[in-house]
Order: sequence, then C-alpha cells, then structure tokens
Amino acid sequence: MKKLLIYDGSCPMCNLYTKGMVAADTSGCLSRISNEQLTQESILNRLDKQRARHEIPLVDLDGGETLYGVDTWVYAFGQRSHSIEKILSLKWFRAFLEKLYAFISYNRRIIITSAPGRWQLLDLQPEFRLGYRLMFVMLALGLVGGLHYVVAGSLDWSVFALLGGQLSLISLYVWKSKQFPFLETLLDYTGHLAMSLLLGGIVMAIGLAFHWQTSILIGSALTISQHFIRTYRLNLNPWLSASFTVLYLLVVFS
Repeated sequence: MKKLLIYDGSCPMCNLYTKGMVAADTSGCLSRISNEQLTQESILNRLDKQRARHEIPLVDLDGGETLYGVDTWVYAFGQRSHSIEKILSLKWFRAFLEKLYAFISYNRRIIITSAPGRWQLLDLQPEFRLGYRLMFVMLALGLVGGLHYVVAGSLDWSVFALLGGQLSLISLYVWKSKQFPFLETLLDYTGHLAMSLLLGGIVMAIGLAFHWQTSILIGSALTISQHFIRTYRLNLNPWLSASFTVLYLLVVFS
C-alpha cells in the first residue's frame, strides 16, 4: 500500500520530521510531498483542508482512509517496530501526544521562523489559537529568565526593562498602525522575541560553561539577527529591531 505524507513546505520543522518518518519506514511504501508541489486534484479532494493545516495528513494512494496528526505518527513509526506502535497507542500516552502535537503545531512558525508562504492549492498555515500561544509565550519567557539567571548569576531589573520596553513599543506601534489584529500580533511578536532571546541565551550559557568568552558576542549576534529576521517576516517596522538592538546591547554590555 502506497502512502503519501503531505507537509507544510514553508515549515523547516515539518520538512525535517517528515524526512525522519520516511527514513523510519522499512517497507518503502511511504513517500512525502510538500503542499507547494501538490497539484493532483484527486488527492486534494480526499483531504479535510482545515484539519490538514494543523495535523499532518497521510493519504492512502490505494483509496484507504486518510490519517491525520498522531495517527500519522503511529502508522509511520509503528511500521518500524510493533513495540513503538503499542506504546504510541496507549490511551494516556496518546492523549499526551495529542496535546503536545497541538502545542507544537499551532506554534511551529514561532518556534522555527519561516518565510511568508507563496500561493498554493493547499494552504497549511496554522491558525492562531489564543490558549496555545499564551502557553508558548509563558514557557519561552520562563526559559529566557532561567537562562539569564544561569548566564548572569541573577535575574535583575534589566531583563524586565528590555522586555517591557520592547513590548510597550510594539503595543504602541500596532495600536497606532491599525494594520494588524492587536492581540494576535502582540502575542506573535512576543513569541518571536522570546525565541530570539532564548536562542542567543543558549549559545551564551553553553559557551560560558566551557569558559568561552566569545560566546557572549556570538550569542548576542544570533539574538539580534534572529530578531531582525523574525520582525521582517511578521511584516513589522524595522525600527522595532533597531530599538531592540540598542536595548539589548545596553543590557548585555552594561
């Protein structure tokens, strides 16, 4: 039976883990295609397009049932080992996987930023879900605070000044521009801000653990570049990145 995974072509995370799924398939029946390459109406007509935006679909090319999300994982990795299939199918573990899958799926373009999608027949851009975005923002900011404590040895006012200053600026900008939905844009930006700080903080923490002082410069460069890239992809004013750079350098090198 030939099976086809359809993944979000503009999502680096989706691209990576579907490669793993295909590699884990020992039968050779599993293949994959991005939504940007998909042109066959016969396949499109068998999809729940709304569900496919959040749960990766697995289409049976021989006419069988189309699977989504966790069911796709169970099939793909279960082919390699029946023990894995049994573990993935446990009721409590499956419930956990479904929550984890939804958390990652709704936030996947914040976790790993992606370029704005081009027009295609199948749109796999995830919807904004307030609860999942709030959970992600709180988790990411908590990790940022923890890393700052590890790197600096304390959690001082400067971190709160940086976050408060930037979030005040973005709030004022979005409110004045009236081009974006306020709450969604604010939380999207906060998620990207937290990820920028988190990635740079990880580099700094690893470097300082091995006494590499240059890790501060490398981590700072990564944080600033990530902020520029992510702000650009949100279609926000580049002056927001300029203000962030000034505030960030004041915090790090003060």
